[in-house]
Amino acid sequence: MIAGRARRGLLALLAGAAVSPALPVRSQAQVVRGELVDSIAARPVTAAIVTLVDGSGGEFGRTLTNANGRFLVRAPAAGAFRLRVRLVGFDVWESEPMALAVGETVVRRVSLLLVRAKLPAITVEAEQTCVVRPEEGAAAAALWDEVKKVLAATELTMKSREFRFRSVGTERELDRLGVVVRDTSYRSIGYRAWPFGALSPELLARWGFVQGSAAGPVFFGPDAQLLVSDAFLDDHCFRVRMGPDGSGRVGLAFEPVAGRGVPEIEGTLWLDSATVALRKLEWSYRNLSRWAREGKPGGEVDFAALPTGAWFIRRWELRAPIAEVFPANPDTAYFGVKIREEAVTEVVKADGTPVVVYDTTKAPR
Repeated sequence: MIAGRARRGLLALLAGAAVSPALPVRSQAQVVRGELVDSIAARPVTAAIVTLVDGSGGEFGRTLTNANGRFLVRAPAAGAFRLRVRLVGFDVWESEPMALAVGETVVRRVSLLLVRAKLPAITVEAEQTCVVRPEEGAAAAALWDEVKKVLAATELTMKSREFRFRSVGTERELDRLGVVVRDTSYRSIGYRAWPFGALSPELLARWGFVQGSAAGPVFFGPDAQLLVSDAFLDDHCFRVRMGPDGSGRVGLAFEPVAGRGVPEIEGTLWLDSATVALRKLEWSYRNLSRWAREGKPGGEVDFAALPTGAWFIRRWELRAPIAEVFPANPDTAYFGVKIREEAVTEVVKADGTPVVVYDTTKAPR
């Protein structure tokens, strides 16, 4: 008797990650509220990341300034704190220390002189050297600072639920010859979240980015929290990568450190050379079985800013191979690939007020 074949899809990572609930407000909280103003243009500084920093460098109360440049951050206890302001494409600003008593509210109006962030000269050595912590190389450190700003701003935009996003998406299945055997499309509207969920950085560091399940191998992708985690930074090195001529982009490439035997990811964070803003994350997988490599698994996430300055995920694509499993035989063969893609077509405020409409034929690639 010939054993039957079971096809198992490997896109369990496509389930959207839930937005974390807001933390409860503590009684007798120490609060700093205020507004940021551009000292030259005399207008509010919107979508800036504001945190409180204590004497040991710990950050608390991270938030985004609103359309009026206003913010409110809470300190975990009484003490001395500084305000730290990060704005994509500009140098970081910090205030002088301020004392916060128990239950006190301090009001600040901050006039900022916005200074454009500049990249240091990128040398051949910087392109060839892969450092485990991007802060250890001047060019890599400058790029990493800007990457973290966009990742943090994107997370805060999603958690604020200030905007809703209309999207169009497709799900396709191709056989081993590249012939489309299933092609469906859908439309959605809702608050934005990362298009895939990741396990904890510690579990991924231990077991890798592809793990077994009853339905077949599951491919995990990187989210914002993973990329900035100590576990990921310890297991990957970073190097500067110049984009193709005329692309106007510079990349911060990452790859697993030597000796990592579990399924891993490598990729590039692409930034705009002029604005130093993160535009795209792309990745692929390493240390896979031969059949899985045939599907060329990987993904892309494109970032964009609204007219308000708020950052969000404009488009994403995920690709994972389909296994052909023989129940009576331990062999696994490549059957085809699943591809899922989604692009934002319109952004509206939570009350339905239109913000921006996009032409999906010009979605970033």
